[in-house]
Amino acid sequence: MTKEKKAMRKRRPIRVLVAVAAVCTALAITASASNPEILEGIVTSIRTSVSIGEYHEELVMENGEVMTALCIPDAAVEEQDGRTILTVNGEELDITEELAREGRYVWYDEDQGAKVQVEVTLDENGAPQAIVSAALAEGDIGDASVSMVIESNGEETDP
Repeated sequence: MTKEKKAMRKRRPIRVLVAVAAVCTALAITASASNPEILEGIVTSIRTSVSIGEYHEELVMENGEVMTALCIPDAAVEEQDGRTILTVNGEELDITEELAREGRYVWYDEDQGAKVQVEVTLDENGAPQAIVSAALAEGDIGDASVSMVIESNGEETDP
């Protein structure tokens, strides 16, 4: 029983950190849209940045606090000449057959610091849309701490 409690304690700070990172990301996006000075203040208070992997950075602020930043891959989905094309980090993938057969297509990548996923489905009008998600390596991508929906017309929306 004691071992179970210790294991839970180890996992809890990571979940809290993931939640904080998600809130900070949402705050930064919202603040930058309404008041760019807030985002500028956050950015200028970063003392150092350490890349843990392609999608994960640790930021050390001027006051010594450490903030985890998760990065999502650059993704777009569009229809070209009757084909559904998913572009992730500059790489184009024709996902037409798998999307028609399975009803969805999942692109996944993982490195030392994070897991990322792009899931393409069809919306109610039959147009492709992608949900881009990121989570810490120890976390579950299903409980992603950062997600964004990308519609086939290139517009980004919150999930």
